[in-house]
Amino acid sequence: MKKTVKKICFFLFCVIFISLVIYSAASVGAQSKTDHAYEKESEKLLREPEVRAGSLYFNTLGSRGQYVYDVLKETIEKGKQYTELMPLVLSAQELSSIVRALTYDEPSLYYVNADGFDLKNHGYTESGKKSGRLVILPSVVDGKYTRVWIPYTANDSDSSKFLEKSKNRFKAAKKKIDAMTADVQDPFLSAQLIHDYLCGICEKVESGGVYADTAYGALVEGRATSLGYAKAFKLLYDEYYGNSFIASGGNRYWNVVLCGDDYYNVDVYGDDLDGILNGQELRGIQSHLYLFRDDASFYLDHEKSIAAVPVCGAKTTYYSHNNFDPSTPSELYDAVSRQVETQRLSKGYFFEISTELDNAEARIREATIRTLADKYPDYADSVQVYKLSEYLPVYAVRMTKTVKPAEE
Repeated sequence: MKKTVKKICFFLFCVIFISLVIYSAASVGAQSKTDHAYEKESEKLLREPEVRAGSLYFNTLGSRGQYVYDVLKETIEKGKQYTELMPLVLSAQELSSIVRALTYDEPSLYYVNADGFDLKNHGYTESGKKSGRLVILPSVVDGKYTRVWIPYTANDSDSSKFLEKSKNRFKAAKKKIDAMTADVQDPFLSAQLIHDYLCGICEKVESGGVYADTAYGALVEGRATSLGYAKAFKLLYDEYYGNSFIASGGNRYWNVVLCGDDYYNVDVYGDDLDGILNGQELRGIQSHLYLFRDDASFYLDHEKSIAAVPVCGAKTTYYSHNNFDPSTPSELYDAVSRQVETQRLSKGYFFEISTELDNAEARIREATIRTLADKYPDYADSVQVYKLSEYLPVYAVRMTKTVKPAEE
């Protein structure tokens, strides 16, 4: 009996010993494999920074920032809440600049809360075992790793349903642009249509809500900051027609847009008058003052962009592209006549003219009244002319129409 017990004990000892040897070997192998994977990842941090076409803010980052940028983008696109551990230690300020670069280059990521990212710096990685045992990994960078928690705009128990609903609303909003721009080939006209659409559906705010700084805020909620306007414009223009970037100076954001062979400044937020001009409530009025501006005229009342955006040197403006920039009295009358006819057919009451003629306001008023008298004598009309800028010779014209009483 004693011999049998001894044999059994010896057998169990052998089994346990062999199991420990196999487990140790497997653990060392797994750890070596993990170490090797992290070493390969860390090699990316030592490369020269990449220059990526169409990604303005990505190109402002060093190789370390570009690596994190790509990890964040991949994690977000997969819908995960945490990145994999990265072989580096990030500061909150460094992460913030990377997140902003990503959301400026990729405005479709509207559902990510750019202000709420959270860092998890570790000197270890979890083994994934339910026991919670920790496996120490020797790091080739500072002896630590970083994991980033990604905050979506909804993080409660219904967040997945909320995000799905918001994405469906976002798609529906974009479909309206599809119908409006389906057959448009001219990039100038496409930019104008997107510009006018945003001015028509969105209200300007300086802050407010989780979406105010996003394309969703502009397209779905109808309330956005200048950053929200710029993201919405970039998203739509890039998807349908061309290439644009988000620029910023001071506390203002706008777009630099490639139209044809040249770049132009476009500030939709600045052009959206929200129905107010010179303190007056004028329903339906909007502006094209900052649609297609070269740097020389645009920076008269904007701070210089802090990002290295392409130079905008072409002198074409919304007004010159549409022949709304007369330089002689006869050209002024022709331009006003075309604008009056267009607005009459669209049941509009406003139009814009850019001219450097002396005594421009009086000339524009006279040309408008003369056009109305010649072509539409059944109307008694009041005409008001407003200068849209202290620095640029651009004017908005308001026509107030009152039907004359029938003669007895």
